Amino acid sequence: MKRPQYVFRPNLNEPQHRRAWALLQQVPPAKRKEFLVQSILAAEQTDRLEKSIRKVVREELQAGNITGAVPSPLSENAIPDSALDFLNSL
Repeated sequence: MKRPQYVFRPNLNEPQHRRAWALLQQVPPAKRKEFLVQSILAAEQTDRLEKSIRKVVREELQAGNITGAVPSPLSENAIPDSALDFLNSL
């Protein structure tokens, strides 16, 4: 049985290809195959994790389980409500 083979020929005119090629050149030749395998698996795992997080967030937003809004910070010139309440009491 023949082993599958893949040839990587980066297009050095493309920034991502140049970056990938530079990273691959930093890996010792004997470890490049393992580096590529781990990189492919890590990319796939990252994609699955991102999809899972998006799904959970989407479900929570649909369920309306958001508790309390984040208060907006007061601008420098804003008058605090407590000062206005004090003035109203006069």
